[in-house]
Amino acid sequence: MCEPFAPDALLEAVRGLRLAEPELGVKPLLTKLREQRPELGAATKEVREALATLKAESEAAAKAAASRPAAIERGAPSNVELSLRCIGCARMPSEMDDGREKHPICDKCRELKLQTTYMCGMDCPANPGALELHGLFHKKLRKQMKKQEDGGATQQQTRELAEEQARSAAQTGSEYSKLVAEGMRYQSKEDYRKAGKAYREAIALRPDKPTAYFNLGVALGNSGHKVEAAQRFLEARERYPVGSEKWARATASAFDKLRLEECAEVAKPEWWSDEGLKALSARVVRVAPNDTLANFMRAMVLSGSPGAWEVGPRSATELEEAAAHWDRAAALSNAPALKAEFASFANACRGRAEAM
Repeated sequence: MCEPFAPDALLEAVRGLRLAEPELGVKPLLTKLREQRPELGAATKEVREALATLKAESEAAAKAAASRPAAIERGAPSNVELSLRCIGCARMPSEMDDGREKHPICDKCRELKLQTTYMCGMDCPANPGALELHGLFHKKLRKQMKKQEDGGATQQQTRELAEEQARSAAQTGSEYSKLVAEGMRYQSKEDYRKAGKAYREAIALRPDKPTAYFNLGVALGNSGHKVEAAQRFLEARERYPVGSEKWARATASAFDKLRLEECAEVAKPEWWSDEGLKALSARVVRVAPNDTLANFMRAMVLSGSPGAWEVGPRSATELEEAAAHWDRAAALSNAPALKAEFASFANACRGRAEAM
């Protein structure tokens, strides 16, 4: 006899499936859930209750989205159903009066194989500036891509990791590993739409495992969806062993997104304070001394990031240490533009320290 799912575990499993396939009805969702998690048993009522909970969360998030400037919310869904909502007015396709199943997809997002962005129309009645703001989003994303250009080094590394993951999946027969490998193959081709879909399916299958959350965060970040990327990195961080190198990488990746203007309205973790970040960044770089983002995090915290959190005074010793980590981040980076930027930050910190 199968043990019943705990309510939280069932909600997480249903949330994962909704994340992967937002349009599934109750019956097909229940069928797929039973295929993936046979221990579920006959829990139709509980699944409906979980869906009702997700719907309530979605409505609350939509209400919050409608009350904020569109610039904060653009391209960054905060829960499992917002991925289908219009980025201007936050309405679901089902809320329109023309029977549509989906809103139109941004042609530029489709062309660039980014995570999907929907708009209810060229002129969103609730937010006429949404299309223009999304155009600015693409301009900013182009600059980001240019800055991160590293001659294909990251793509090659991802391709090799995908092959390694695929071999592991073939040996173990793990469907989860197979989906992660599939996502990494697409990611190595910079097809973030298909990569994201594979990772979301992996999360739906095993919501307790961290890798797909982390990889989805990378795909979302590369697509310009910074808010959801931060959330996925935090979810990965919660699932990795505390103090491990992967935990450190997930922490540094979450920090990198949470410090951005796009995440200004996002609720921050309990460690998001000057002293908390100093202590955490020291631990992160100690655990992962050869990780670019770990050194970036430590350097950024000791330098003091204006506006991202309330920064206290910095000593000459802290600024000198920040410069050393900027130098280390520059040495570890494969992107020429980032190398130059990090080196300039190192020089600026040394200049501030010398002036004290």
